[in-house]
Amino acid sequence: MLCLAMVHEVASGETRHAIAKALEIAGLDPVDKELAMAALRAPFRWREHVEVTGVNLLWCSERVQVRPEHAAKLRDVYDADVATFDFGAADAVPRINAWVDEKTKGKINNIVDVLSPLASMVAVNAIYFKGRWMRPFERKVTRDALFTTATGQKKQPPMMLQSGRYSYYEDRKLQAVVLPYEGGLAMYVILLAAGSDAQQFQQSLDSGAWESRLARFEEADGTIQIPRFKLDYRAQLEQALKALGMERAFDPDRAEFDGVRAEHFPVWIDQVLHRAVAEVNEEGTEATAATAALVCVSSARIERPPRLFQMIVDRPYFVVIRDETTATILFMGWVGDPECVQPSGSVCELE
Repeated sequence: MLCLAMVHEVASGETRHAIAKALEIAGLDPVDKELAMAALRAPFRWREHVEVTGVNLLWCSERVQVRPEHAAKLRDVYDADVATFDFGAADAVPRINAWVDEKTKGKINNIVDVLSPLASMVAVNAIYFKGRWMRPFERKVTRDALFTTATGQKKQPPMMLQSGRYSYYEDRKLQAVVLPYEGGLAMYVILLAAGSDAQQFQQSLDSGAWESRLARFEEADGTIQIPRFKLDYRAQLEQALKALGMERAFDPDRAEFDGVRAEHFPVWIDQVLHRAVAEVNEEGTEATAATAALVCVSSARIERPPRLFQMIVDRPYFVVIRDETTATILFMGWVGDPECVQPSGSVCELE
């Protein structure tokens, strides 16, 4: 969102309108839009026990140049880097990858494979997350257990196990649990009922459906068993963005970018590159807790037994990593195979 809003800032005319519509910011005035961008940037502030790194970058061919007033706004509002250099140079790709590697502290060392020397602009977004659980899983109880992947393979990844009290939701279609991290973030794990249509669920999960389910989470005692996993997802987003109505921005003959200066050269977006990396394991800050339960018995009142649930994540599942303070979703992805770590894998996507 931040990366594409940055592109929106240098666009004009119908191109600008199309990008705004795709990002659902067309109705916002400049002040409200800047406030929205500030809210999106808020989760990336430094916080103890959590690594959240997000970088946005707009690289321009040496034939074009972002106008100074626009470049200043990109830096101030979006914390974005703007640079100009020769896309045809031998060190062009290594320079971009080195920049991302530096900004993510070595967590993401490659995002660009090839650049067209004819391209005008390339927008890059990279995000990395690693958090410590509020209540860590104990490694000594992690055991290999059966997991059926999205392709039907039977595997035995390390499965973390924990019992306790959680924010939990369940209906006939799914189970969902919230696993909080230190620092105000949380991971939502959603397990569809066996035999459910995953694609149908993904298509139905709009913001209204998400907020509706959030409102129905309740505190419950139970047991969660979930694979230890690390997800690494990389994508070029041009086709997806065209499907959202942004075709014009990628068309050299029709794109309008008045925020970029170019003499007799067309200006258009050639690539929008995205990479997301997240790691989930038992790690957490050492914590101890003592709980005292006082039970009062009255002949006039019968206490309901505690609600218990069991959630065994032994098949493909959906994860969301969310900043609980701002309600910003940082990661959203479908895990088809917890042992698949290749960025190009089709079943270990985290988008």
